[in-house]
Amino acid sequence: MQKLKGKVALVTGGGRGIGRAICEAFAQEGALVGVLDLKQDVALEAVHAIQAAGGQAVALVGNVAIKQDVEHAVEQLRQHFGAPAILVNNAMWNRYGPLMEQTESMIDRMIDVGLKGVVWGYQAVLNDMIQAGGGSIINIGSPSSVLAMRHGVMYSAIKSAVSGLTRSGAAEFGEYNIRVNAIAPSSTPTEGAKLVVSEEAWERRRQRIPLGRLCSAQDVAKAAVFLASEDSSFISGDVLFVDGASTYAFS
Repeated sequence: MQKLKGKVALVTGGGRGIGRAICEAFAQEGALVGVLDLKQDVALEAVHAIQAAGGQAVALVGNVAIKQDVEHAVEQLRQHFGAPAILVNNAMWNRYGPLMEQTESMIDRMIDVGLKGVVWGYQAVLNDMIQAGGGSIINIGSPSSVLAMRHGVMYSAIKSAVSGLTRSGAAEFGEYNIRVNAIAPSSTPTEGAKLVVSEEAWERRRQRIPLGRLCSAQDVAKAAVFLASEDSSFISGDVLFVDGASTYAFS
C-alpha cells in the first residue's frame, strides 16, 4: 500500500532481528531506509535483501553509544536519500544475570547503547524534522518497563527510562509536529535473543501468552509501520504493547 512512500527512515540496530524486520517492512511500504548497525557486513546483508525485494536502502555503520557516530550516520543518510522523517531507536546491548554479578563495564555498555543511544538519536534527527514540519520517532521498549524482572534489573531500568524518554519527548517535540511513540514487544525469539534464552525458557514464555504463541519480529515491524505512517497521525507519547495480552494477564 506504500504507506511510507518516499519517506526517509533511519533504523538503529537494523541489521538483524527486530531491527531488520522493521527495515524490510518500511522498504516494502516505500520508505528509503538507512540500516544502521555496528557491523558493516550485517548492515550490508540487510540492504542486499531489501534491494533484492525491490526496496531501497543504504548501509550505515556506527555505534549508537557514540554521539558522533549517530550524527555521522544521519549525515550519510541525508546525503544518500535526504533528511530522515522517521527514526527507530532499536539498538540495545543486554546481558541478563544477578545484579551482583554484573560488572561496571557491562552496566556502562547497556546504558550507553540502550539509553544514551536513544538520546543521541533524538538529537541527530530533531533539526531535520523541525525544518520539515514534522516526523515520527519510534523507540523499542519492553513490558519489563512495567513488570518486575528477576535477573534483568538493568534491562528493566533502561527500558523504563525509554518509556520516560518517549512520553517526555512527545510532550517536548509535539509543537513541531514530531510524534514520539514506543513499542513494547513480549519475548521475541530473534537470533540475539536465542543466544541468551534456552528452548525450555522460550516454551515457558509461550505458555504464559494468552494468544498462544511468541511474538515475531514481523509483529513488531507491522506496529512500527503503523506508528510511522499517517494512520497514527494523532497518536504520540504512547507505549504500544505487542505482547499477545501477556503483560497484564494473570495465570
